[in-house]
Amino acid sequence: MKKIYLIAGATLLSVATFAQTGSKAGKAHVNGTKPFVHASSVERAGNDTTGIVNVIDFLPEFLPGGGAASIYGYTGGGYIYGNNVDGLNVCAQGYANLNATPVHIVGALIWFAAMESDAGSSATSKLKINTYNLAANKAYNTDNSGTFNSTVLNAEGPSGVAVSTADLLFSNIDTMPGEWNYVPLSVVATFTGDFAIGVDATSLAAGDTVGIVSDNQNDAANIDLAFHKYGTKWYVTDALFSDPASPTFGTGGLDNDIAIWAVISDATGVTEFYNGMKLTTYPNPTVDKATVEYTLEKGSNNVTLVVYDQVGRKIANNTYGHQDAGTYKVDIDASNLASGNYFYQLTANGHMFTKKFVVSK
Repeated sequence: MKKIYLIAGATLLSVATFAQTGSKAGKAHVNGTKPFVHASSVERAGNDTTGIVNVIDFLPEFLPGGGAASIYGYTGGGYIYGNNVDGLNVCAQGYANLNATPVHIVGALIWFAAMESDAGSSATSKLKINTYNLAANKAYNTDNSGTFNSTVLNAEGPSGVAVSTADLLFSNIDTMPGEWNYVPLSVVATFTGDFAIGVDATSLAAGDTVGIVSDNQNDAANIDLAFHKYGTKWYVTDALFSDPASPTFGTGGLDNDIAIWAVISDATGVTEFYNGMKLTTYPNPTVDKATVEYTLEKGSNNVTLVVYDQVGRKIANNTYGHQDAGTYKVDIDASNLASGNYFYQLTANGHMFTKKFVVSK
């Protein structure tokens, strides 16, 4: 039986817009001095502190302190993560594979909170989703030196050509609260080391703009696994948007991570317990019924099991309150579900664990 792991927690969104200026503004150095603004905050549902599921094996953890995530606008138009007026249209989120666990990435989840079209998008306007190996000395960074070096590759970054790709049509992007975008890869991407998932907006039609959610300034704790590509070069995002006049240049200008996550199948050796929860489903794929089996290591409060379709619509919501330690089974009626990818999410003691199952008719 396949094991499916999702490096992300699902969440519901509400967006409130505000401007942020002053010391928290930064500047991009590859194309002059273009400041960014913190355009919006994106509220999470409840007090859950989910991020990457199974942080024992993979870093970084998204939004480690919980609370509100962000979407960063770009002065002059567009967004830091997505596309903008200065052509910073390719970004990637890296993951440190701490135990060199063999992972097989079958798709990506991307959390968009902005989508704009000036004159009506064309039917071919799209984003390209790419997966990459990460390797040493493939990106430009400050290495905490206080001097931005754009001629010497001195940081881990995306390496070589994409391992696997996928297209996401602009017309299919969903920014509604409570919904996200699952993009299946054309070919399963296999990694034994660090990896990254990138979003390339260079194939969007003129006038189309997208903005991807991120966590907040300093949430990344200087792990430096968010990247931008400008021309043919990859840069560590934190260095690219740090203030060169700051004594902490390169160590906090935009020290955060992007809401781009891997959906991983057959991740041999990955620890199955996460925050006291174990979660699986069978048969997978299923035709008319799937059984979700979960185990709680200890008695847990506020236990819920929710099922979402691939764009985040809630199709089942089971609330159990307190449950003792032990193994539980819940049947999901899939007889009326269309073929496709679905996600089931267990919440216990304020933590979430999300995985994927497939309906095949």
